[in-house]
Amino acid sequence: MTVKTVFEASHVPLRLWLQCVHLMASSKKGISSNQLHRTLGVTLKTAWFMSMRVREAMKVLGMDPMGGDGKAVEVDETYIGRQEGHGVDASGYHNKNMVVTLVERGGSARSFHTDGHSIASIVPIVRENIKRETRMMTDKAHHYTQVGKEFAEHGRVDHGQFEWKRGDWHTNTVEGFYSIFKRGMKGTYQFCKEKHLHRYLAEFDFRYSNRVRLGVNDVARADRALKGIVGKRLTYQTPRH
Repeated sequence: MTVKTVFEASHVPLRLWLQCVHLMASSKKGISSNQLHRTLGVTLKTAWFMSMRVREAMKVLGMDPMGGDGKAVEVDETYIGRQEGHGVDASGYHNKNMVVTLVERGGSARSFHTDGHSIASIVPIVRENIKRETRMMTDKAHHYTQVGKEFAEHGRVDHGQFEWKRGDWHTNTVEGFYSIFKRGMKGTYQFCKEKHLHRYLAEFDFRYSNRVRLGVNDVARADRALKGIVGKRLTYQTPRH
């Protein structure tokens, strides 16, 4: 039953796995390994590894581009945590991990951990994940200037001039996503190694893309997470490398 799934070779009872999936799927800002450890009655190490497996199940593979004719996709970036091997500098950003997120209004979210804020890092993500007939919404960041011309419309707001919305041009939706993501990462998880960041992004993307406003309740969300367990086996060594 668990062969070729994220549960394969696990000694944890299936009922605890199902409970773990439900807890992670229904917790808007996530649930820590410490809380899972106390709730499920497993060791902290087991709780951490179970949560990593569930995050892997939440990862969506082979996604089609977002948006379409008349639809709007907002694109923005934020910084989180600290890059491994770096200290802290005066800017507060140079040594942090950069995340780029695309959010389709009224739809799903898709986040990526990038090497930096260069055009070479961001533009390929935009091109590969947004349909050309889409209305793309960004701030005034220079890396969106040229690629924005490839889409049906490129709406830009200038946060530097305290402009947050002009008509339906805004990035408020993606900023709302970041608000939940940061509260979860800082308040619930508190620390995340750079090499694991992509799994945490998959978790927050999954819950946002399967939210109540889209008609997905906690039970349905957990069911959808369970559908992602197949073909994603992890070993105890895999998450550490």
